[in-house]
Amino acid sequence: MNMQALVQFIRNRVSIKLGLLLLFVFLLILFSLGNILYSLFLTFYLSHVNEELVQRANSHANVLSDHFEPTTIQHVVRMEKGSRNMVVILDQKKQVIASSSPITSLHREYLKASENKQEGETSIEKDWNTKPFLVSYSPVLQNREVAGTVVMFSPTAPIREAVNILQQMLVISGIITVFVVAGILFIISRMLVRPLLEMKKATGEIAQGNYATRLPVRGGDEVAQLAASINHMSDRVRFYQKQRNEFLADVSHELRTPLTYLKGYSEILAHSQREGENAEYAKIIYEQSNRLQRLVQDLFDLARMEQGDFSFRMERFSLEDAVTDALSLVEVSVEEKGLRLEYRPFSTSLYVEGDRQRIGQVLLNVLENARRYTPSGGIIFVRMKCNEHYGIVEIEDTGPGIPEEDIPYIMERLYRVEKSRSQVTGGAGLGLAISKEIIEKHKGTLQVKSVEGEGTTFVIKLPLYN
Repeated sequence: MNMQALVQFIRNRVSIKLGLLLLFVFLLILFSLGNILYSLFLTFYLSHVNEELVQRANSHANVLSDHFEPTTIQHVVRMEKGSRNMVVILDQKKQVIASSSPITSLHREYLKASENKQEGETSIEKDWNTKPFLVSYSPVLQNREVAGTVVMFSPTAPIREAVNILQQMLVISGIITVFVVAGILFIISRMLVRPLLEMKKATGEIAQGNYATRLPVRGGDEVAQLAASINHMSDRVRFYQKQRNEFLADVSHELRTPLTYLKGYSEILAHSQREGENAEYAKIIYEQSNRLQRLVQDLFDLARMEQGDFSFRMERFSLEDAVTDALSLVEVSVEEKGLRLEYRPFSTSLYVEGDRQRIGQVLLNVLENARRYTPSGGIIFVRMKCNEHYGIVEIEDTGPGIPEEDIPYIMERLYRVEKSRSQVTGGAGLGLAISKEIIEKHKGTLQVKSVEGEGTTFVIKLPLYN
């Protein structure tokens, strides 16, 4: 696998990209903390070594200040023999009196440098990385005069060895930690990405038409919410797919029926010799033509709404006037069916902004539904209300009601509770879909409440005009 193929492979794997991102962040934190801890340890360790060397030089100088004599000098030299440190004692003229180890040329360079040290300085050399010794000195004072000098040497090789061991330990532990954490992060990234891979597979199956695919919803986090949304989307796509399939059959049925009437009765009319029958046949042809015209107009309106090409003529008007106009149009047909119409207006006029003709279309459609499904002897209630922001029209009937499982779909296009699509019990199933679109375009809502066997109530809410 060449480099380009490897890069492409990584780009196509979310789990790898997530794992690498987490590993990069971890390494950044690890190296930063490691560098900080290493610097702190080195600083404290070297500070401790230097302070210890200075303290030993001061301790020896204090002892010699009290008794600067050969016995005491030899005692100080014996104390440092066998240790890694070396002590050199100088007289007032900076000449060597005694030392705990043989003096080399390197030592002499530092002893010579001690002659130029300023008062108050205690260290001659602090460079542990490139120099062979850490060097400190302390004057031997008698009667406030310098009687001699104590010079301490500490080899830097052990310090470098300790630092090298520390670096090796940090590197080894860092490598082990990186591998362990990389494995853990890989497992975690796989766990995090697994639901996404399941969603990818599920959406692929949905795209192939397998709408029964379901995703497990675990917990309530964002991933679980996404899985629930995909399940809901699958249900809705399945429903709309079913609606689409039924749409073609329903439209063909709705168009075929009036066309069959038109063709049959026009043929009879062409061959009939009786004038009375001709008038009856012409009436049937006229009614079916109107039905066909309404169906085509409803389909045209729905298409325009979906394309966003459905215009409204907005104006301020009285909602009560729109309701009474719609009631006057259905009053005769309601009485002919033997129904009673009860209207309860609001105490004051309610004004809304919208297309009065389209709002009247919605009211008329809902009233026609109530008239169509309410049996003879029933009542249609029309009530006007309002709250702080909306004018409300409630249209209630005492019909058979709507089954609970059908209520969520009652405003879908071409959906009818009565599946036989009889002209006696209902229309084409487009009126409520159009009404819902019109009300929502006016920033209102069209809701339905129904109890099977008791009746149905449609609630229309429109924003009040300010």
